[in-house]
Amino acid sequence: MASLTPGGWTAIAAWLTVAVVAITLAYAWWQHRHARRRRAQLSQPNVAMFMQHSTTDWHLIELVVKNYGQTPAYGVRFDFANPPTVGHYEREYGEDYVSVTPLNLPAVIPYLAPSQEWRIVWDSAKDRRLLGEAIASRFDGVVTYHDRPPRDDGKPAGRKFRHATVLDWATLPPPERLDVLVGNDRARQEKQRLELLAGILTFFHYASQQGEERALRAEIDLINALTAEVRQRREENRFGSTRDGSGCPAARGEHARGRHRADA
Repeated sequence: MASLTPGGWTAIAAWLTVAVVAITLAYAWWQHRHARRRRAQLSQPNVAMFMQHSTTDWHLIELVVKNYGQTPAYGVRFDFANPPTVGHYEREYGEDYVSVTPLNLPAVIPYLAPSQEWRIVWDSAKDRRLLGEAIASRFDGVVTYHDRPPRDDGKPAGRKFRHATVLDWATLPPPERLDVLVGNDRARQEKQRLELLAGILTFFHYASQQGEERALRAEIDLINALTAEVRQRREENRFGSTRDGSGCPAARGEHARGRHRADA
């Protein structure tokens, strides 16, 4: 090294500078490609299929398909080696019969906007437990979709995405645990009923002590008006429930497409 001439040192410094610049450019290019790939991932649709407890009936399990991406998903399709199944409940000659049938899934969901979801009532965790090994509990499948609408001839367009999905009833909380939760809810309801009865008796105690007929009549009219209001509200709720199953016209259709029952 001591024998190097000033020109040699200059050449080494130049080569080191070139190497540092090359490494810097390569790293900057890698960062650019990583950032671009990351932006592309964030701006693409991201559809997932999963199981979820119903918010209206604790023992009902819903099948949900949701787009978590920032762009729409087109032509969402499902492919299962063994399609999800549901118990078909029938009653004939006073006896109950159960047959296992495929879940009625659509062939394709044409469009899912960002954060939009499609769901269907699948089956009851309690009833499914009674079937035991007669009905499968795990279903492996694939969800496919595109990031562009189909062409005029109906053929898919844009990039195709493919995600594996696993639907496993064994991963859900056991129905026994849910029974305990419902028991606690019923206990709270009974406590509220007792509080309501105590309030009515207290009202009767003080209202019946009214000395004047006019004051007593006013208390009677008040309690009759409250009774009529509660009765009307109950009838309205019953009418809405009978009309669509859960206050939403589409809800009854979802139940019909999913969990199957036939009553004689």
